[in-house]
Amino acid sequence: MFLAHKPGAPARAIESEADAHGVAWIDLLNPTPQEQDLAAKICGQPLPTLDDLNEIESSSRISVRNGAAFLSTPLLKKTGLEFEAFPVGFVLTAERLVTIRYQPYPSFENVAQLVAEHTLPPAPATTPAPSMVLTPEQKESDAADASGQAQPLVPAPIGPGEVLVALIETIVDRLADILESVGMLLDKLSKDIFKRRQNMPKVRSVAAWQRELLERVGSSGDLCSRVRDSLLGLERITIFLSESKKDAMAPASGLPITSRRFEAGVTTIPTENAPYALSGALRSRMATANRDLSSLSDYVSQAASKVEFLLDATLGFISIEQNGVMKVLTVVSFIGVAPTLIAGVYGMNFKDIPELNWSFGYWYSLGLMAASVGLPLLWFWRKGWLGGIK
Repeated sequence: MFLAHKPGAPARAIESEADAHGVAWIDLLNPTPQEQDLAAKICGQPLPTLDDLNEIESSSRISVRNGAAFLSTPLLKKTGLEFEAFPVGFVLTAERLVTIRYQPYPSFENVAQLVAEHTLPPAPATTPAPSMVLTPEQKESDAADASGQAQPLVPAPIGPGEVLVALIETIVDRLADILESVGMLLDKLSKDIFKRRQNMPKVRSVAAWQRELLERVGSSGDLCSRVRDSLLGLERITIFLSESKKDAMAPASGLPITSRRFEAGVTTIPTENAPYALSGALRSRMATANRDLSSLSDYVSQAASKVEFLLDATLGFISIEQNGVMKVLTVVSFIGVAPTLIAGVYGMNFKDIPELNWSFGYWYSLGLMAASVGLPLLWFWRKGWLGGIK
């Protein structure tokens, strides 16, 4: 799907280059090869594929080529009951923003709705271009008419930078909501681990309960890991955008030969000469988003530590359960030794056994066996192994 998002109008499909004329944000959702080629033709340079977006090197996730910033990061998507990470790419130029994604995300739909509902100002000769940012003095001058009366300011046109900043802020808010759910999940898991269910049946249900706890702990740890990957990718992007300033063309790296697809003419270091860069206000918003991401990263680290603690606690309880089983086995094996010994002694076919011709010899041997069973059981009970005195 290849969509054009234009302020004040619903999203429409792009089928030719003319459909993208004057559009600040074009969106590729699980694109076909034909749509990928059309988008590359509109942008005037190749766009990253799914394999390119899956690269984990920092230089692959943040790069600059021919005045365009190529950014990518893994992003969480809830599929069924699980969260999975899928790559998302951003290509930012002075004229437009190109987003490349292979899953639908609520954050993109929310921003698309905001763009569609945005009311454009009238377009007189003095209306600034979408990429132009007015100074406070210019705003005051434009806000006053010839009679000296102040006029209300009309909304500024939406440029690619505004769309990218809105997308990142919405994604950060979404990740914060996911982390809040992670916190509640870990709190519930902690209660389930340290407060054993009442009236729980014996061995088989205990084993199923322990297995369920381990699965939930593992799922929580996996979710924390995926959230951390998304946060790290977004942190790099926000740092890059907040430190890039708009002046002129970004210098090439001067590497004549490379095996990397997007490396020629690339600098991954934010410069003072970046045509794709953001205005001062948008850079400030990116700096704020970066601080939010740092706080979320701290929260994830705390959650990961709690997951490790809960895993240790779960394994500790499993070890206690195993020790209890071993105690029972020890008792059973011990109380079976003495009766077996007695039965073995009186089962010998020796003629001079004193009790051989005794009329009470049979009952004597049975009583001796019962005593050899009862006395160890009483001793284990007093030790607390059988639920007696602690």
